[in-house]
Amino acid sequence: MRILSSAVILAVTVGFVGCADKTQTASTPPTQAPAPAPAPAPAAPAGRAAGAAPAPAPAPAGRAAGAAAPAGAQLTVAQHSATMKQIAQSNAALGKAAKSGDLMAAAAEAKNLATLFATVEQFYTQRAKPDAIKLAQTGRTGAMAAAQAAAAGDQMKTVMEAGNVGGTCKQCHGMYREGDAQTGFRFNAASGIQ
Repeated sequence: MRILSSAVILAVTVGFVGCADKTQTASTPPTQAPAPAPAPAPAAPAGRAAGAAPAPAPAPAGRAAGAAAPAGAQLTVAQHSATMKQIAQSNAALGKAAKSGDLMAAAAEAKNLATLFATVEQFYTQRAKPDAIKLAQTGRTGAMAAAQAAAAGDQMKTVMEAGNVGGTCKQCHGMYREGDAQTGFRFNAASGIQ
């Protein structure tokens, strides 16, 4: 019996020492932060004229990294197009998460959308388009409201706010966009944006 007790005590002691070493190693900060991954190669959007600046590939849904240009930097039409693709992906994910009751995912997507709409607002501010600026602000406000509703556990309000964001998108597209998924989307002539 004494041998068995000693073996158990020894095993427990060794286990704690092993855990202490793992914890200590895990909490030791790295000496150098990892370098950010390089941006993906740009992809030419469908329907774009030859010689036009290619659009960067959109980030995976749920990520806004790289969507915004540094403060004061002029956003290009290609960057705007990439942001719009990210918004479409994130908005679809928000709607799906909200309807299925996955409010944690809905809150994350809604926060992502708010960030993306800030980039859209910057794009239109640089081009002095007050109606589009207001719609981008409305989209951002709606996305933040959806995030708050999801964080509060209110599925019905999250679904409603997500629908409002989609309605804001449609309103802006009706004013500024032409084309379709087959031929590609672009700014219409009335927008004055090239």
